[in-house]
Order: sequence, then structure tokens, then C-alpha cells
Amino acid sequence: MANPFRTAYPALNEKAFQGQIAAGEAMTVQGTVNKTGLLLLCVVATSAWTWGLSHSPNPEDAIPWMMGGLFGGLITAFVTIFKKTWAPFTAPFYALLEGLVLGGISAIFEKTYPGVAFQAIGLTFGVLFVMLLAYKTGVIRATQGFKMGVIAATGGGVPNRI
Repeated sequence: MANPFRTAYPALNEKAFQGQIAAGEAMTVQGTVNKTGLLLLCVVATSAWTWGLSHSPNPEDAIPWMMGGLFGGLITAFVTIFKKTWAPFTAPFYALLEGLVLGGISAIFEKTYPGVAFQAIGLTFGVLFVMLLAYKTGVIRATQGFKMGVIAATGGGVPNRI
């Protein structure tokens, strides 16, 4: 019988998980929340910095930082894909680089459409922060029913080959 979870997505195919040895402790919800919170702080810090540069007397000073973040983030993503064991080191670096891009792009959209970028970024960061806080304090628990609901809500877009 064919595997119903087979996928054509290269990062999730069967070869991607061969030879993976668990090192360290098991993954927990609290550990995931802590690490996600750290990455959120990295993104917010560098995006705020690039946003500030774009609102200075010379807004074009933000463009080299934004482009460096874009290409550096792409390279870091490829390194992480091919050297999965480096992820604890590359993930914060990637978050910092992508924050540079996010701050610059948001500033460009803010100048074109006043108010839209600030609302979008504020709501995105705000929702993520509140959700992390809800997980951290135990308001939301990852029960089996909750997990199935999340999978059902997000799993429709995953391409599958049966």
C-alpha cells in the first residue's frame, strides 16, 4: 500500500530524514516557544533598526542593509537546508538577516501606502507574541484535539502524491 504521507516537497521527502540522529533532549512545546521567542526578538530588533535607517535624513542608507539581508538570508537558508546540524547557529543569524529585509520592505510600503505596513507588522508581531505568551503561561495547551485542528486547518495546502 502506498504511503499516504508521501510528498514531492524536497525538504520533507524521505531522504531528508535519513541519517538523522537525535542529539540532546526531546523537543517540547516550552522549548519551541522559548526558541521562537528568541528568533522573534532577533527579527524585531533588526527590522526596527532598518526601519529607523529608512526614516533618517538619508533613507537610501537602508538599501544596502536590506539587500545584504536578502542575499545573506538566502545563503543562510541554503546552508541550513544542506547542513541541518548547523541550524541552532544559522537560525538566529537568518532571523537577524531577514529582519533587515522586513524593515526595509516595510518602510518602502509605508512611504507608498501610509499606515499599511505599520499595521501589518504590528499585528503580525503582536499576534505571534500573544500566542507565544499564551503557550508559555499554559492558557493554550497542545492537546491531541488542538493538534488535529491545526493540521486540518493548515494541511490542505500541502502538496501530496499518493
